[in-house]
Amino acid sequence: MTAERRFTIDELFVSTTDRKGHIRLSNRVFERVSGYERDELIGRAHNVIRHPDMPRSVFDLFWQVLEAGDPVAAYVKNRAKDGAHYWVMAVAIPVPDGYLSVRMKPTTPLFDAAVEIYADVRAVELEVEGDDVRGRKASIAAGAARLAERLEQAGFDSYPAFMRAALTAEVAARDAALAGHERGLDLGAADAGLRAVGEAALGTVDLLRELGERLAGHGELSEALKHKSGFVEELSEAIRLFSLNAILAADRLRDGRALGAVAGLLRTRSDAAAPEIIRLGTELEQAVALLSETSFRAAAGKLQTEMMTAVVEDLLDASTARTEAASHLQLLADAVSEAFEAICASIAAVDTVLDRLAGVSKSVERHLSVIRALEVNGRIEAARAADTEQVRVLFEEIAKQVETADTQLHDFTALATREDRDDGGVRREGRRRIAAVQTAVGAMA
Repeated sequence: MTAERRFTIDELFVSTTDRKGHIRLSNRVFERVSGYERDELIGRAHNVIRHPDMPRSVFDLFWQVLEAGDPVAAYVKNRAKDGAHYWVMAVAIPVPDGYLSVRMKPTTPLFDAAVEIYADVRAVELEVEGDDVRGRKASIAAGAARLAERLEQAGFDSYPAFMRAALTAEVAARDAALAGHERGLDLGAADAGLRAVGEAALGTVDLLRELGERLAGHGELSEALKHKSGFVEELSEAIRLFSLNAILAADRLRDGRALGAVAGLLRTRSDAAAPEIIRLGTELEQAVALLSETSFRAAAGKLQTEMMTAVVEDLLDASTARTEAASHLQLLADAVSEAFEAICASIAAVDTVLDRLAGVSKSVERHLSVIRALEVNGRIEAARAADTEQVRVLFEEIAKQVETADTQLHDFTALATREDRDDGGVRREGRRRIAAVQTAVGAMA
C-alpha cells in the first residue's frame, strides 16, 4: 500500500486548465501535496496526477457535466510525484477558455461510502477491459452501470444527486471542524488594494456560510417530507378502497341504504382528492430538487470565495507573484458572481414552488376535512343499525388514515409557509458583497 500525502482541512487547492486539461495556474498547497514544482506542473496535462485506482466512468461523468457548462463535484483519488496518494473533494466550473477547480479535504461518511463504491466500480472496469485498451469504452459503460446501481442502493437516483449531496455535506463538515478557529486574514500590512480584496472576500464567505446553514435546514426538512410523501400519495387509494369495501358491506345489510350513501360520497370525494394528492407529491419533489441544487451552488460559491482568501494569504507572505495571483482572483471572483446569480435564480424558483405547495396542501386539507365529516357520519349510521361491525371497523380505519394525513400535511405546510423567507434581503446583500469583491479585484488587476 502506498503512503498517503497529508494536508489539513483548512487547506484548499486551486488550479486552472485550458480546454484540453493542460494546467495554467496552481497554488502552493497543490504543489506541496502533489510533490511537483510549479514549473513541472504548468503546461502539463492535469492527468499527471491521475491515480490508477480512480474509475474511468467517474471521470467520464465528471467531464460530461463540465463540458455541458455546469459546475460539477467529485471525490478524486490523486497520485503525487513520488507515488503517494491523496484524496480530495473537487468542484470544477467552466471559465473562459478552460476550467477552474478548487479542492478540499473530504471527511464525511459519504466519502467513506465513495471509497468503497469506487473500488467496486474500478474492479468492474478492469475486468471488462482486461489488457486490451480497445475494451476501454465498454469498461467505462460497465463501470457507469455499476456506479448507478451502487448509488441507487445508497439512496441516490443519479450521480448529480450524489455529487450535490456530497459537496454540500463536505463544506458543512469543514465549517463545523473549523468553527471557533480564527480564519481571518492579517491585513494590517497589506496595501489598500489587497486589503479591499481580503475584506470583501471575507464578507462574502460569511454571507454564503449563513445562506448554506439556512438552506441545510430547509433541505433536511424537505428530505424528510420526501420520505413521507409516499404515504400521502397512497392516501387517496387507501380511502377509495375502504369506501368501496364499505359500499359492498352496506349492500349486504338489510337496511344499508344510509351507510351505502355515505360510503358512495366517500368514494366520490377520494376520487376528487386524488389529482391534488398526486400534484402535492410532484410539487414536493420539485422543491426538494431545487433546494438541493441551491445548496450545492451555495457550497461551491463559498468554497471558491474561501479560495480567494487563501490566494490573498499567499500574497501576504509573498509566496505567489502578484500578476499570477491577480489572474487567480479574477477567475474566482467571476466564478463566485456567477454562482451567486445561479443561487438567486434557484431561490426564486424555490419560493414559487413552495407557494404552489402551500396552495395544494390547503386544497388537500379541505378534501380531508370533508372525508373526516363523512367518516363520522358513517360511524353514526353504523351504530344505529344491526350487524354493522365490519362497516364500523372500515370507517375507523378511514379515521386513522385521515388523522395521520393531517400530521403529514402539517409538515408540508410548515415548509411552504416558513417565516424566515427573507430571500429578497439575502439576494440584495449578496449582490452588494459580490459587487464589492469584483470592484476590489478589478482595481487590483
